[in-house]
Amino acid sequence: MNYLSIKILAVVFVLSLAGACTILPESKPVQLLDPGLAVPDPAGESADWSLNVARPESDPIRDSNRVLVRTGQSRLQVHASARWTAAAPEMVRTLLVRHLRDAGSLEQVRTGASGLDRTLVLDLRRFELDDPGAGRLAAEIRLEARLYDSRSAALVARRLFEAREPVDDSGSAEIVRGFEATLGAIIPAVAAWTIEQGTLPDQTE
Repeated sequence: MNYLSIKILAVVFVLSLAGACTILPESKPVQLLDPGLAVPDPAGESADWSLNVARPESDPIRDSNRVLVRTGQSRLQVHASARWTAAAPEMVRTLLVRHLRDAGSLEQVRTGASGLDRTLVLDLRRFELDDPGAGRLAAEIRLEARLYDSRSAALVARRLFEAREPVDDSGSAEIVRGFEATLGAIIPAVAAWTIEQGTLPDQTE
């Protein structure tokens, strides 16, 4: 067999592989989910202190853009065709900072900044669909908030926030609706608690 024949056979082989690939089932496209919140009503008056919102803490599996589904007390799965537009901790911080800024609740709200009066540290413990079976699927968020005096690093206040919203199925539209409801409950609650606790007289001095 000469060189030209070998080249022809090689081309035919590659083309046959390409043709075979076209008959394989196409994977379902991944949808990017971007839950949003309504713009809050303006605060009547801004508190006269500044806030640094640290990047929320989380365990490695929740510190990602994967949509998680809890199928048991210690079992998590990844949704096959949906992803968040950003890692869950980043989404939570972005929505909280926007809420505080849009409401005008504080004279200054920043992220990752130093030299501000208070620092808010969040621990994102759950951000997932809970599927205990029997058609009781729900969007669930659990978030611990700790407010510190930035100068002394003393703890000012601590609170655990939780929200849960039933969803009809694990489709993208229902996932977004469920998490918009849970975030719509938690974000304003964290913001109001932060303003209330941060404005109290400092007991650490």
